[in-house]
Amino acid sequence: MAEETLNKFEQSYKAGDIIFCEYEKGDEFYIVKEGKVRITKIQDNKEKTLDIFDVSQIFGEMAIIEDAPRSATAVAETDVKLVVLKKQSFFELLGSQPSWALSLIKILSKRIFDAQRRLRILSLDEDEAKVLDTILMLVEWKGINPENYPSNAPIPLDNVNSEALAHWCGLSTRDCEITVDRYVRMGRLDRTGNNLVVKNLNEIARIVKNKRKLQENKE
Repeated sequence: MAEETLNKFEQSYKAGDIIFCEYEKGDEFYIVKEGKVRITKIQDNKEKTLDIFDVSQIFGEMAIIEDAPRSATAVAETDVKLVVLKKQSFFELLGSQPSWALSLIKILSKRIFDAQRRLRILSLDEDEAKVLDTILMLVEWKGINPENYPSNAPIPLDNVNSEALAHWCGLSTRDCEITVDRYVRMGRLDRTGNNLVVKNLNEIARIVKNKRKLQENKE
């Protein structure tokens, strides 16, 4: 899409500004043009960081897909410039820029799938289950299906440590480290430098499945 087309939808925020709040109604989504945006959610009366988006990434997209309140809060991590598209603007652009629209639809489809996957992780009660299911999600992102992985070959997760896991599953780095260290000692995970290595994917998938089933039976 031509730069001038996007410029007319641009808005700026200062570091610390709230872009939108959890539970408020929204009818627009955002593309980061400059800077970084932090997405947070209140869980157990604590604010937890769910994601940080930077240049060219999209957030708030569910507002144009379903008529529901915001599921999280967006805060400007730095000074940011955003392209802000309301539903009507989005649909107008779909008609005038079909190649851009197709690319955006593909991005939105993947984002929706990833968001639903992460909500499944956050729905788990146990910290251990959240960490292990996050590991399964990262394995899935490599194109591997944990349900029918036919090999016991180790699976390296590049640049994944306890801090990265905490970012994805909404826990503190310390809480993630407790689970990671336990499973390293059990021989089901390993570390090489800043990478995490899954040594027994089938066993981890089995544990998560059982923990989820136990939680569902309690509800």
